[in-house]
Amino acid sequence: MKANSIAFDVSVLILFPFFYYGLMRTFGRSRARAFLYGGLLFSLAIETTFVLTGLKNFYWYSTNNYYKHYPLGGYIIWLGVVPLAALFLWIMAAGFSYIISESITSQQNEYVRSLISGAIALVFYLLAEPVGITNHWWVWNAKSFYFIDIPVFSLICVFFSVFILTLVFRMTIMARKDIPVLSAVEQNTMRKFIVKSKRTTKNLTWSQLRRLYLFRLTLSYVSLVVVMSPIIAAFWAIANRGHIKPGW
Repeated sequence: MKANSIAFDVSVLILFPFFYYGLMRTFGRSRARAFLYGGLLFSLAIETTFVLTGLKNFYWYSTNNYYKHYPLGGYIIWLGVVPLAALFLWIMAAGFSYIISESITSQQNEYVRSLISGAIALVFYLLAEPVGITNHWWVWNAKSFYFIDIPVFSLICVFFSVFILTLVFRMTIMARKDIPVLSAVEQNTMRKFIVKSKRTTKNLTWSQLRRLYLFRLTLSYVSLVVVMSPIIAAFWAIANRGHIKPGW
């Protein structure tokens, strides 16, 4: 008998407050809060895109109907089509990856440290994903090349998503730096109409900085979708995998 998704759900919901307390001790309250809401919105956008793009027959999470033959049902708390516990797990992986990369590469620039964060999160994902798949907490049903039952494009997406989140957090919240590749877009949109300031990132108020952080994450999400779409399409076109009915 597979372990109920509620076991995963409850475990993550119990563990997350301890993780967040450690995050506050490491970053401070305001920065930890920024990492939390930034990571939550960023991961929610990515996960929702995966679920809805395939009309729930590409990647889906177990529902109560799926677990009707078990004594307990599916996940307890959902944000749309994504369980809150799954988002919390993603945030914990990104947070631990950030902290570890900081401790071993403190002298490197933000890009190098964020690349290392992405690599560490990928290792964590390789450990956690097979457990979830085996227990049917979530199901992949996409045409792709697979590695230990994980679509290769998912591994690529995890690496880039954690790299992007940690880079934007480092550059915006921690270092308060301008990101050259985004400067032109920011000057003509965010800084002009919302932040209403042409000052450098270092000289923005905390309120302005938070708005800039969310704007950069939004641009990063769009960029990630643009990058991943042709990769997924290419794998879908040349790979061979039959469809599995939801609820199998």
